[in-house]
Amino acid sequence: MPTIPRKLPNASLEDWNKNKPTKHVAREHMERVIRCAPAAWQSAVRERLNTEAPPILARNLSDREWLQQPPEWAQAWDLMQAVADYEDEFGQASLWNLDDYEICAMAKKLAGEADELDALAIGQGATLEARVDSIRLLVRCVGVAEDKPITGEPAIKRAQDAAWWRRRLRVHVARVVEAGAVGLGLVHARRGGYVSSEGLGRRQAQLRRNAEALQRTLYRNEAGQVYSLHELAALGNSNPVVRGGELMTRIRGAEEYADARAHVGLFLTLTLPSRFHPVKLGSGGRPFQNKKYQGATPRDGQLWLRDKWAKTRAALAREGVRMYGLRVAEPHHDATPHWHALVWAEDEASAQAIERWVRHYWLSDDGTERGAVENRVNVKRMVKGGAAGYVAKYIAKSVGNVALAEHMDVVNGQQIQLDLGPTDPANVKETEPGHKRVDAWAATWGIRQFQTIGMPSVTVWRELRRVTPDQLELFSQEGDRAAVRAFHACHRRGEIRADWRLFMEAMGGHALPRKCWHLRTAHRTPEPGTVNKYGEEVKVGRIVGLQAQRGRMRGHWLVSRRIAWAPVVGESQHAAQVGNEGDAAGQAQGDGTATARAALAAPWTGFNNCTARLTGELSRAIFGRGDHEKEDWCTPEVVAQFRAMRSQRFAEALQC
Repeated sequence: MPTIPRKLPNASLEDWNKNKPTKHVAREHMERVIRCAPAAWQSAVRERLNTEAPPILARNLSDREWLQQPPEWAQAWDLMQAVADYEDEFGQASLWNLDDYEICAMAKKLAGEADELDALAIGQGATLEARVDSIRLLVRCVGVAEDKPITGEPAIKRAQDAAWWRRRLRVHVARVVEAGAVGLGLVHARRGGYVSSEGLGRRQAQLRRNAEALQRTLYRNEAGQVYSLHELAALGNSNPVVRGGELMTRIRGAEEYADARAHVGLFLTLTLPSRFHPVKLGSGGRPFQNKKYQGATPRDGQLWLRDKWAKTRAALAREGVRMYGLRVAEPHHDATPHWHALVWAEDEASAQAIERWVRHYWLSDDGTERGAVENRVNVKRMVKGGAAGYVAKYIAKSVGNVALAEHMDVVNGQQIQLDLGPTDPANVKETEPGHKRVDAWAATWGIRQFQTIGMPSVTVWRELRRVTPDQLELFSQEGDRAAVRAFHACHRRGEIRADWRLFMEAMGGHALPRKCWHLRTAHRTPEPGTVNKYGEEVKVGRIVGLQAQRGRMRGHWLVSRRIAWAPVVGESQHAAQVGNEGDAAGQAQGDGTATARAALAAPWTGFNNCTARLTGELSRAIFGRGDHEKEDWCTPEVVAQFRAMRSQRFAEALQC
């Protein structure tokens, strides 16, 4: 690629005549960068360069106009400098404008180069430090962000893995190219907002690839049923309906918890200084470039917001102010992030402290610019029963209207008033896929859209839904009522929905340190020497249940009910279409369309292998009723006698 000089030739007259700027050379440079730019950028790039140096491109000038223009070499020089400035700012985006096939090919090539580099270093007897240095040099020459420090043998194995390169390159390409579109002013309300059309297409292509991969991957459970991962994923939080419903359940419960205690609710809208906004809207919604914009990306803006929020929380903690709630990150039309925070304070003094410190930190940076005091921080006092209504539209904007259709219900006797459009999922046709653009924006920039503040872990809530009821019998007998209440709060019983308020109360309240909640997740202890695919030691095993942290049952586990799954190899995808009868081989004869699966008979084990208990249901179904069944001896009198005998043996064991 030809280099544009940054200094005029002035060594001699001969040097000047040979290398002086000319209109022909300047236009060649301009056309070159326009050809290299993504197709969607080219008109914007041409307009930008023509605006910065228009006279040299003008034609049919009158003699008077021509005489008033600067010399041709000066105009050519100005245009060349404008082109060079563009390349400095957006050249990387043009170079990294790769499609996914090119990314995969590049990842495979880089993994091979890393393998060759390491083999060469080993052949030369290099130390581990020297081998790591060669890999570090390769990664930094490519320019991708380092997700982990490049140290030790695991860093070498990562660089030799094409899958690792694919992940890093996809993130890098998406952010660099999208940053170019944002900087050029191609992301604004007139073009759909939030994300460029190419960024949206990139995200949609990623979702299609993921869906196809999930559809092709089959797993069989311990009951013999075969499912595709796509079907299993639809049952979890990746499903917008499940995700939105859970968010609304949590915010409704938090509001009822706050109202029962007369806590003060605040709704905060927190925005960024003007220099983070690339595009402004004029009269009539006309977009125009913001002169204060300094090239910051939405990721930079999110990091600024996080930094100020961390300082605010630290200042409040020093004053003993406890708050809880939910914050939502969403984009302005030009992709600049801003936050909505729904928080409750214990009293009016605490609420005023929250507002004071938020304003202090948000105005500590460019706080004197015009409109900062009025617009950068907006604080509203919430009325009773209005929190869900405040935040519902922001959740709908991020996950879709259909996700909340079943949750616009009554909170403390007051109906949530919010128009979400059609509420029948079968008849909804999105004409404005705004939530898809928001999803693409969040995925591109790695922005966490929803985060709770000072509330119990939702992971504990989800794990309690996997715990079998009979495990709570021992907790109930030992007087641990909190765990029992938390368990019942997580489950729907008939028309009674799951209740986050009761869950918060059972867990200990609000704004507690992690070690002070009543329950926490329990992890399996990995075997000594267990490592991941890159050779790193696995220090924390997978979640297997919950552990009580307080009360008489402190240290005792509630084991999660999990089904054992194994990948299906060498079978048709139709095996996922399970009927009501037959084994897996017979179930494989499907028509390729998803069908409803009838629930199988209750398994002979209600627990995983750690706590297997025989119930006798399988043998009874096969051999019929025996001579001595559970109902013959499990009467109230026999149970009371058994418990008394167990207590006596326990007392004798203590004496020993």
